[in-house]
Amino acid sequence: MREESGKGRKISVQQISKYFTEAQFKSADFGMLSLVRFQTPEEGAHNCDIDGICIAVVCSGSVKAIVNGISCELRNNSILMLNEDSVVTSMKCSKACMGYLISFSHPFINKSALDVADSMKLRMMCNSNPCLTVEGGDIEHLHRLAGTLSDMISVSNQYPYADKMVMSLFTSVFYMFMSILNENPDVIQPQRRVMRSDSVMQQFVALLSEKCESERSVEYYANCLGISPKYLSLICKNTLGRNASSVIDEAVVRKAKELLMQQGLSIQDIAEKLNFVSQSFFGKYFKQRVGISPSRYRSQGM
Repeated sequence: MREESGKGRKISVQQISKYFTEAQFKSADFGMLSLVRFQTPEEGAHNCDIDGICIAVVCSGSVKAIVNGISCELRNNSILMLNEDSVVTSMKCSKACMGYLISFSHPFINKSALDVADSMKLRMMCNSNPCLTVEGGDIEHLHRLAGTLSDMISVSNQYPYADKMVMSLFTSVFYMFMSILNENPDVIQPQRRVMRSDSVMQQFVALLSEKCESERSVEYYANCLGISPKYLSLICKNTLGRNASSVIDEAVVRKAKELLMQQGLSIQDIAEKLNFVSQSFFGKYFKQRVGISPSRYRSQGM
């Protein structure tokens, strides 16, 4: 969360724990807080940036908040989503307010198996519809998966493949959450008029997911959308905090990581599949953005 001026201080995933009575953290990039009491932040505590994304699920009691200028009242089976662009000007929790929270940083997302379009959809949702309430049995599936994830984190030091198990369970929780949004569109109540930039961003994300294997230029996507490259970058900057080129790079790198984890594909094959002129150029592109070579990334992941 941050001040209107954008000069707030960053709160890391682990620092979020001070607002709760119990916390479990797998790493500095990922935290899972099982059923805990949500407390009203101290005055001024919401004038700071979250270093990542937080999803809070209310199981009992209530929360009244103003997020991104939207008044929200969350009760049983309500969800609050926050990211580094969220502006929380007020938040008050009832004494009986209980729930759980999943918090993860952007580096953690980049290490995960999440599709780039899906992770971007969540970040966009944090800005446009930060509060929603789910009815029916779908939320119970989310509760059970989240509970399993919490249990695994608590005993993860007992298992040699704990990191992979936690990441797999996190991915399941994420996609259960996204399924709830997709299968229950009525739970997402439009809180504001849909702007043209929102529509363009949604089209860009969908197009990027489809074409990132072959196209990496801002000009290509801008032409497909019928807008200028400068305007596309402006929309990306306002929505995701990064220019269009950076967003495209993220999608390409995510696809490259996915392909590197597949057996039977050589690095040359992957370079050709991603439309690079040579394996050498692909290697330089990947290392510049990830910090290690494709071969080293593959050896670490296998």
